[in-house]
Amino acid sequence: MAGRTPQIFTVGDSHSQRCFENHPLIADSTRLYGCNKLDGRTAYNIARHDRRIRGIVEPLADRHLIFVFGEVDVRIHIKYQHRKRNVATGVLIRETAERYTDYVAGLRAEGYRIHVFNVVPTGDFSTPSALRWRSRLSYPFLASRAERTRYTEEMNRRLAACCRRRAIPFIDIYHHLVDETGRRRAELVYDFSHLNSRTADLVMAHHCFGRAGTAAPVASGRPAAPTTLSRPTGILP
Repeated sequence: MAGRTPQIFTVGDSHSQRCFENHPLIADSTRLYGCNKLDGRTAYNIARHDRRIRGIVEPLADRHLIFVFGEVDVRIHIKYQHRKRNVATGVLIRETAERYTDYVAGLRAEGYRIHVFNVVPTGDFSTPSALRWRSRLSYPFLASRAERTRYTEEMNRRLAACCRRRAIPFIDIYHHLVDETGRRRAELVYDFSHLNSRTADLVMAHHCFGRAGTAAPVASGRPAAPTTLSRPTGILP
């Protein structure tokens, strides 16, 4: 990476790239390796990818990390697993939030400065490009837009509660991402699924990273160095 290394990096599914792409203060998930190594991964099964995640985060032990997962669960797997397992969608959403934040809490206990990003608002999967994408799926695309919106909002409520209980900073800017109808704000739309990097501006405007202080030792045994960000001014662990 040329120039000054950013103090904030994103880790996660494809939204960890598009929402933060080419931003001056937040490095998107392709910045280190030229590709997103966790594209398509779900919040529910995040622990399955522990080895890969550790390979990404260990060189960033002295940085703030934004974890971006959950939209894939909402888009595909909540309704699919509801049909397949005959389990209520509310139970699946609760289980997903618990499993995701339990994993994040474990990494934070090792000293990683992880912030969980809210699940982004669902997109418009009725466009020609979206229909071509849907035709290549290995899973059935079952949830309507109204259902996906309901799942997203419930998932974010569950994530907020889990993060409060586990002392995980939660980046909750969902209401800044939707219009009065509850759909994605037009100026933030990148494509049928993703938001553009103006999302990163909203994160910087409304979430407090602040001064991290000295974190606990991480898995490598190397303590994370103090990090001070220029804004906002509050302090989070």
